[in-house]
Amino acid sequence: MNSGMNFLVALKKWHTALLYSAEKAFQLEKKLIIVFGVFVFLVGCVALYLLPYRHHLPKTELVIDGVTREYYLFVPSDEASSPSGLIITLQGGDADAGWRFPGQDEWEAIAEKENMIIALPSGYTYGDNEGAWVLNTDATAMQDINFFNQMISDISVRHWVDTSRVYAVGYSLGSMFAYELACHMSESFAAIASVAGTMPLNVKLCEQSRNVPIMHVHGVEDPIIAYGNSWEWKAWDSVGAMRDIPSLIGYWSEKYDCQSKVETIGEVISHFAYSDCAQDARVEHYRLERGAHDWPETLLGQPTSEVMWSFFNHYNLAGKKLRPNSAN
Repeated sequence: MNSGMNFLVALKKWHTALLYSAEKAFQLEKKLIIVFGVFVFLVGCVALYLLPYRHHLPKTELVIDGVTREYYLFVPSDEASSPSGLIITLQGGDADAGWRFPGQDEWEAIAEKENMIIALPSGYTYGDNEGAWVLNTDATAMQDINFFNQMISDISVRHWVDTSRVYAVGYSLGSMFAYELACHMSESFAAIASVAGTMPLNVKLCEQSRNVPIMHVHGVEDPIIAYGNSWEWKAWDSVGAMRDIPSLIGYWSEKYDCQSKVETIGEVISHFAYSDCAQDARVEHYRLERGAHDWPETLLGQPTSEVMWSFFNHYNLAGKKLRPNSAN
């Protein structure tokens, strides 16, 4: 009798424990479902946050010197009606052109209105380079220059391109590479614009076939690319020290033998225009008195992209002004 009772008690305890374990498992499953749901929600939020910073332009791949390179392309809706000019944007950071370029919506609006194609090439980190664009280019490091030559040719085959109106605009590291294009592809670029970048203090090679008009925009309080001091680029020995911005502007205005300089000093933005330069070139500098390492939304009350487009639209590859500058 006692053994039977003991068995029933043990069976009841086992049943109770089983129910408890099942309840614990159910509660754990509920928690896992909740955690998974929260995870999916957070991933979705991150995706929605990042979505505006990616674009969905068509991508083209080219094999350059054994390396697959890529570029994205925005084409205006009426591009077939007349030859289109070409604006090439140069990303900073890791130079992934899948991310939207600063002010891209404004650039696309300009391209649609003015019948311009926009190319967004991605950089590539070669060897021990510390950046995705090759800087201080010489005959031993022409990978990016070869890529750009091939990219422009490829776009010109696929679309009706006015090759006398090809322009480049760069931000940060892309800004630095814009100066490589001015040095090594002056026969291809009508003008360049640069934001928050600089160029090497000791330039290995910059033999231009023509003087490329230049616009440079930079914040005085930039904590990354210093405005007033030269600086060493870590261990990137092939690049060496980088110029402070007054030295950068001085390099180009002296190289172009500019005879006139007009300064407009402001509390927020100061503007320096160097004109009467050899080959009708021009150097303009917007100094952002309180600016950091950012792409400014406006310059003197106008959208930055429109100010740059107005600058570009003065020039073609013959070095001739297409229309007069609004100010000296």
